[in-house]
Amino acid sequence: MINNTNQKGVGLVEVLVALLILALGVLGFAALQLRAMDAAQEATEHTVAMNNARDLAERMRVNRTALSDYKDAINGNVSVDTCIGTNDITTPKNLAIPKCDSTTMAQYDATEILAKTSDHGQTIIIANCVKSTLNCIYVAWGKTNITASDISSCVDTTTGTYVTDSKCLVMEAF
Repeated sequence: MINNTNQKGVGLVEVLVALLILALGVLGFAALQLRAMDAAQEATEHTVAMNNARDLAERMRVNRTALSDYKDAINGNVSVDTCIGTNDITTPKNLAIPKCDSTTMAQYDATEILAKTSDHGQTIIIANCVKSTLNCIYVAWGKTNITASDISSCVDTTTGTYVTDSKCLVMEAF
């Protein structure tokens, strides 16, 4: 005959150990989900920055005679809203033709790009590329702060490499 008095509570301990193992698994899965959400947010920020930089680069290509005006307007946070606009919208031709010169168009484009980047909590500037004669479009977000005169929190100005843990994007423009 088996003595059941020595076995009291053993089943309960087994259940508690199983629950502890299950809880550790659930916590691990929750941590994995949080990391996945952080990665998705970072990918979104990067995509928005890339789209804004591409938008600016394309506008600059269209209005090539005003390249230096784009740099001045973006870095100077210019605000112009009088370039496009006519009361005569009866024909597509009137909609497609800007009603301003190339400098004002550059300022208008800069105003739109600056508003888009600001809406997404990003900063955009145009500065000299590191170790190059070209100009680059720099977009930063999060805790990375850049200015037209200081890109060192984004790119190492001696080697041209990204700074570790910086949240920024660099695009060669012209």
